[in-house]
Amino acid sequence: MNTRLIYCFVFCLAIPFGLAASASGFSVENAYMRAMPPGRTATAAYLSVTNNHDKACSIIGGSTAIAAKLEIHQQLMSDGMMKMRPVTALTVAAGETLLLQPGGFHLMLLGIDAELVPGETHGVSLQTEDCGAIEITAEVRSLFNRSAPAENTHDHSMHDHSGHSMHKMKKDGMNK
Repeated sequence: MNTRLIYCFVFCLAIPFGLAASASGFSVENAYMRAMPPGRTATAAYLSVTNNHDKACSIIGGSTAIAAKLEIHQQLMSDGMMKMRPVTALTVAAGETLLLQPGGFHLMLLGIDAELVPGETHGVSLQTEDCGAIEITAEVRSLFNRSAPAENTHDHSMHDHSGHSMHKMKKDGMNK
C-alpha cells in the first residue's frame, strides 16, 4: 500500500515537469511558404519565431513531409551582388523574436515533388540544438500575392537554387 502511494506521489509530481519539458517554449507567427512555378522543386518559407525560454536557442535545421530537405539560408549583398548561402544555425536570444523574411534569413524547402496549392497548409518541424523542436503550420501563398513586399528583395522560389549569385541568375535569364 505504501509503495503504491509513493509511486502515485512521484508520478503526480512528474506530470507538471513532463508537460513543461514537452512545451515548445516558442511562439510562431505569420508562417508561410511560396507556391512554386511549374517545373520547380524548391521554395522558400518565412515566419517570425519568438524564443520564450530563459536561454538562447539555436535553430539548426528541420524537416517537412513535403520536401526532401530543409535548409536555413541567408540572402546578403556581397561584392555588389546579391548572394544566397546556407547557414548552419540561427541563434535566437531569450525573449527575442527572429524574423525569417524575403531579403534575409529564410527556410529553403528542396526536393518538393508535389504542387503547392495556395491556401493549403503544411507542417514544418524546426530542430534546435538544445531547446527542443518548433512545430509550425505554414500556409502556401501565391507567388503573385506578396504579403509585405520589401524593397530590393529576391524570392528564392523564382529560381533554381543551384547557383547563389544574382549574376548567375541574370546570365541564365532567370531574373528578368
